[in-house]
Amino acid sequence: MNSEFIRLWDVLDIMDSVDAEGRPVRFQVKYVTANRTTGEGGEIIELKDACKCSIRMKRGGEVFPQRKNFAVTDKLAKDPRHWVNSTRNLLLPNGQKRKLHIRLIIEFNHRKVCY
Repeated sequence: MNSEFIRLWDVLDIMDSVDAEGRPVRFQVKYVTANRTTGEGGEIIELKDACKCSIRMKRGGEVFPQRKNFAVTDKLAKDPRHWVNSTRNLLLPNGQKRKLHIRLIIEFNHRKVCY
């Protein structure tokens, strides 16, 4: 296991970047779950092949970044306020979405995250 460190703002820069074809880059991330409402959490989740969701869409109208021919209509969802809440939506290869709190990321691309 690689014991290098990466700063959180570098993690966010990588998450926001795109590849040569304009698609969000894929990455590995490990984070801790937490839910203030229910008091549950503490589980460590590892996503081995994820990318940042690039477009907000309501359920059933999801747009995947690799698809170029789509029409954005009135299906845009409400603003999740990621900046205020320090969260990001991630897209998995199977089409599932996961929300994570950026301050709970403990590993990114096999490097420990420091703040």
